[in-house]
Amino acid sequence: MGIAEKVTENIIISRKIRIEVSLCSQFRTPKSGCTLCSDTCPAEAISVSEKGAVLTGACTGCGICTSVCPNGVFRCTERTDTDIIDEIRGFAEKCGEGGMKVLRISCEWGDGKADILLPCLGRLTEAFLLEPLRSGFSGIDIIRPECSQCENARVSCHVDAVINRSRALYEMVNRERGSLSIESIPLQSRVKSPEKKVSRREFFSRLRGKAAGAAAASLPDIGNAGKETAGQTFSEAIQRSPDNYKRKHLLSVLEGFPAVKEVYCPSTETPLADIEVSSHCTACGVCAILCPVCAITQKWDEGRFYLHFKPSLCTNCGVCVKTCMPQAIKIGEKAGLHHLAGGQEIPIFTAESGKCAVCRFDFIRPVTDRPSFGNASPGPTDICPLCQSRREKQMAFIQNGLLRQEDTSERE
Repeated sequence: MGIAEKVTENIIISRKIRIEVSLCSQFRTPKSGCTLCSDTCPAEAISVSEKGAVLTGACTGCGICTSVCPNGVFRCTERTDTDIIDEIRGFAEKCGEGGMKVLRISCEWGDGKADILLPCLGRLTEAFLLEPLRSGFSGIDIIRPECSQCENARVSCHVDAVINRSRALYEMVNRERGSLSIESIPLQSRVKSPEKKVSRREFFSRLRGKAAGAAAASLPDIGNAGKETAGQTFSEAIQRSPDNYKRKHLLSVLEGFPAVKEVYCPSTETPLADIEVSSHCTACGVCAILCPVCAITQKWDEGRFYLHFKPSLCTNCGVCVKTCMPQAIKIGEKAGLHHLAGGQEIPIFTAESGKCAVCRFDFIRPVTDRPSFGNASPGPTDICPLCQSRREKQMAFIQNGLLRQEDTSERE
């Protein structure tokens, strides 16, 4: 596709969604298998591969993907999460102190008289459903039309999941689960927002701006063209460590509650995980390097190796588990929601370290109940498991070659 075609395609696509591909679990590792965004997108406008999530020309800018992806890969460029939270705070200020009003939220197929009107209820996040309570509302009433009859029917399960997680968070911040109620109504005609009149000059000015932006985005990066290999590009991408804005908003809202209590839920129903690391760990550091949200960090200090875990950043994506070669990491059956508050960093593994006599890299010394790397048998404590494994393979290769030579000699 030429540059002209790319510019045209980018102009047609409204560019209401921005993608940070380095946060995508599939980009980090194809073993992830996560397809939440593509499975939920009502316009079927997202494809996911080992290159990460990609938008196609069918995108409508509904923003459902921003709510579905736990890692914050997608961000709306118009009416952002910050804008919606500001709208909620604005309604709270209108009510005044002690207003104790119930905030009504609906979608464009629901009640047009709602306080907050979203393109689809699939746009809801836990932060949107916590902010009203933090701002002084007595509760939230979701005006929900019959989702099964809507063109966005595939989003219904996600809406249920957000509501259930939000109610669990209510318990954590000492609020009644019943503060969030659902009012079911028949599917209505789509509510249309009043259109603002645009002058001829303003129209062409906006068109010029969009065309320039699309053209700039479509042109290749000449400065880097042909200079980097695909592997180096991937390496640079995973080192960028961009913020997960979806989680950032949730943590910001939680800070507004005076106290939280311990609440545990099944890991399959929580936005974070309880990570456990066994003595099988070989300190390869893959979990820390590939974690999309930097929830796991590693450190070598004064002859010891440390792994630390920050639950408030964890999104339960499972990348660490799927990429751990010695299978030392597992996710607990339950996770504590209260770990979202406070931002504490938990040590999850530590071991004595040493420097390999062969490769000169740091490694952790063998632990009696830790299996060796690959098929390598326990060896000297000054050689890392990887070098020990290589030595075992070399010895096996030499032995097999000698056996073949002996067989040939006997036949002759």
